[in-house]
Amino acid sequence: MKYAPPIGQEAQGENAHYIDGNPELGILGSPVPAAALEPGQRELVHVIRQAGLTPSAEDLTQLYQAICKIIGAQVPLATDENVGLVKPDGTTLTVDEDGVLSVIQKADATVARLEELRKLSIGAPRFHRSAALPANHAWPDGSLVEFEDWPELAEVYEQGGFTGMLLPWDADAETQAANLGKFRPNAANPTGLYLPLHGGQFFRAWALGGDGSAGGYNAPGLPNIEGYALIHTYSGATAGGALSFSNFSMNQPHQTGANWGGAWLNLNASRSNSEYGASPTVMPPSINMPVIIYLGRPK
Repeated sequence: MKYAPPIGQEAQGENAHYIDGNPELGILGSPVPAAALEPGQRELVHVIRQAGLTPSAEDLTQLYQAICKIIGAQVPLATDENVGLVKPDGTTLTVDEDGVLSVIQKADATVARLEELRKLSIGAPRFHRSAALPANHAWPDGSLVEFEDWPELAEVYEQGGFTGMLLPWDADAETQAANLGKFRPNAANPTGLYLPLHGGQFFRAWALGGDGSAGGYNAPGLPNIEGYALIHTYSGATAGGALSFSNFSMNQPHQTGANWGGAWLNLNASRSNSEYGASPTVMPPSINMPVIIYLGRPK
């Protein structure tokens, strides 16, 4: 609305002032134009109607009710049940019991998701950008991590977060050596977990339904090479006499006929090199990258 000055002072605009009259002193009051009365009333009635209220001559609190209702619909006001005021940008301002003003962002769902992802990383080996171990992490060196010191790790264990990646607590040395990527409880009622012992091993992806077990150990080497050959010897008439049968040390029995003999020659590369046949794949070239395990927040 626009300011309506007293009649006769229109030229002064908003600088014009209304004064009270005083008959005893012969002072006339400012003449009030209709524009000073009507627009203001209409503005107030408009606010009341916008709030869904019906203007009433008896209720003198309608303007307050309308303001609260309109603001409450756009921005929740603080109440005993709803502490804080939400600003248009989505920020909630609250005052705690000590009188300290705190800010809670509207992106609470995003914060909760980030917390979920953080907890998913507990106990998960990952590559690191430095050879220096960061806080709240451990090397996958087979060491024991106590639940008392790392309660979040204990929580993940109790909730089944290591399913498929756990050895029995009393697994023998041979079983442990064949499962270097798995965790192992330290007792039947564990107070901690032994971390995986990756050592200098390279990582190989495990897929559901694929060969090998999750966390299992694959020795470096080449696929074994096996084969068989049948070697024949025979005798026949020559100028110098008869040829005798040759003798071979074979895995299979000799086979003989009327004038021939033979045996199967077994070829097995693993007999000459223990690395052959120890792994179902050829070990690829590799790079030495630090691997760390996040243990969660400490006690």
